[in-house]
Amino acid sequence: MKVKVSLIGVLDMLKFKNLKKNRLNAINNSEIKPYKEYEVNKLADYYHPKKQYLIIKEIFEENKDTKSFYLIPDEEYNGKLAYFKAGSYISLFVNVDNNIVSRAYAISSSPKQALENIYRITVKRKEDGYLSNYLLDKAKVGDKLFASEPGGFLTYSSIRDAKNVIAIAGGIGITPFISMAKAINDGIEDFNLTIIYGVNKVSDIIFKNELDNLSSNSKIKVIYVIRDEEVSNCEKGLISAEIIKKYAPKDEKYSIFASGPNGMLDYLNSEISKLNIANKYFRIERSPETLDLENKEFTIKIHCENEVFSIKAMQNETILNALERSNLLIRSKCHLGGCGYCRSKILKGEIKTTKLNKQAEIDKKFNYFHPCCSYPVSDLEIEVYKY
Repeated sequence: MKVKVSLIGVLDMLKFKNLKKNRLNAINNSEIKPYKEYEVNKLADYYHPKKQYLIIKEIFEENKDTKSFYLIPDEEYNGKLAYFKAGSYISLFVNVDNNIVSRAYAISSSPKQALENIYRITVKRKEDGYLSNYLLDKAKVGDKLFASEPGGFLTYSSIRDAKNVIAIAGGIGITPFISMAKAINDGIEDFNLTIIYGVNKVSDIIFKNELDNLSSNSKIKVIYVIRDEEVSNCEKGLISAEIIKKYAPKDEKYSIFASGPNGMLDYLNSEISKLNIANKYFRIERSPETLDLENKEFTIKIHCENEVFSIKAMQNETILNALERSNLLIRSKCHLGGCGYCRSKILKGEIKTTKLNKQAEIDKKFNYFHPCCSYPVSDLEIEVYKY
């Protein structure tokens, strides 16, 4: 058999023959020095910083019970804010009377503004809300605080979600959805968003001017559902299956995202069951729940990275709140028992958890727990991890 080899083929064979020798020569003639910065590590530090040090740049009153806080980086510690996906939240850590207190707040600004080093979080007054009342009444421009990396699962994925999203919001639950609407308007996200926003009165609507302006984009629709008032061009009553059907696409699949007060979400669960949509198309973000327990006092012995502490904790407060009140700062993020970031270990004692606790069965077996949604019902001995 005759095989014809072109000149280019011969040159290729010679190059392959000398490949090992050429590589060894290159290695032997190279300067040996450690590589200081790997690009993948730089990206990881940017998207997943351990802490983001922030300064309040501006405070804007949205209505009598709600304010927005515009946050910028504290350049003494970090010069950039982490980018985020619309619908994400940050866990905010604030110094209140010399105690660090943390709560999770959805980012209500566009991801585009993170590239301009601005986050906006929006806080509504909550009855007996320790941090919300402090922020609304005492926080001022120039105050310093810090936050976790952005996180959360109330975000859009083209792989998982339908192209059409019905976003159901109640009260302050509008915050992740205005971020989504802004991301669509900025060309960052590409899906059709219908926001159905339920409030008691028109005066309770947050971001009304912004929402009305965003609805001029053909991909964004905003429907207001007013419970206690008759208002033209608005729905009356509660957000029901009938209202969702009215504004959902007729012959296309759609996802439902929901955020708001837990009472509204409990009612919504029964309404959505009437729509016969697959579970994968229904995503919900709840508010933290509390347990109605007695006002008893217990002692918690804490093992924290080779140190041992003892604190007092009330039965009607979460273990995370008791730790923060005693200036023991541990890792925490969602405050619901879902993210697992505050995962700690019980060495002795008993706890009760809220129904939102999403603890793995293997964790229960080996006595791991989530302090953010757990209450002491006896003296405890636990192991925690510093933030």
